[in-house]
Amino acid sequence: MIIVFVTLSVILLVFSIKYPWWLPNKKGIVVLMYHHIYNYDSTCNLEKEFYIEPETFEKQIDFLLKHKYTPITLEELEKSYKDNFFKLPKKPVLITFDDGWQDNYTNAYKILKKKNVKANIFIAYNYIGQKNCLTWEQVMEMKNSGLVSFGSHTVTHASLSKLNETEIVNELKESKKFLEEKLSQEINCFAYPKGAGAADEKIRKLVFESGYLFDFSTKRGITSFKYNKKKAINRLYIKQGKSLFSFYLNITKGKDSF
Repeated sequence: MIIVFVTLSVILLVFSIKYPWWLPNKKGIVVLMYHHIYNYDSTCNLEKEFYIEPETFEKQIDFLLKHKYTPITLEELEKSYKDNFFKLPKKPVLITFDDGWQDNYTNAYKILKKKNVKANIFIAYNYIGQKNCLTWEQVMEMKNSGLVSFGSHTVTHASLSKLNETEIVNELKESKKFLEEKLSQEINCFAYPKGAGAADEKIRKLVFESGYLFDFSTKRGITSFKYNKKKAINRLYIKQGKSLFSFYLNITKGKDSF
């Protein structure tokens, strides 16, 4: 009996060292980060490390809804900070996609419509219309559905930390300008390609000077409800091959492992 107790204690200890199940739940805005939603095989030439199978994505959406999370748009997030009378739901979640890949429309959007769930895409402007990327017709269809919102991801998907100040400003301002012209709306949210520059105060200053109100990083975690611009908003990178337990840890603890 003692041996069984010791064995179970050791297993629990090891499990607790690896997984943060015992941490208190974090309160704040949960932001999920995806790129591709498709079934990967050896013939695919897309980013293998950045895909989620449609079946897995749908299960994660079902998990969110079952546990009373409410997917929101970037515009709703903005309004909650501008309007003291507008309140976010009790458990808000931002489902975000980076770059503007066509499978966001062919696979993800199909599931979003089926579940009547809102999501957001950070567009690299020059990607639209390219091979394996969204078309403007698809972008407009998603926008007009009321389910999908859009933010900026630069013009060329440039790593801002590798550019000079003039180049950074051009990427930021031109992306915002082009998207606003195409979508006929303000674009106030920006996500750093590859996360580059999200921790650089000089680059962040240029982001806000270019007219953005919110910036999103690739750093994992959950950001407190009262965004103060001291740090870019954290996002939770959701990977293929992880369990729903891992997904649960991410959305409640802000990480799925140590």
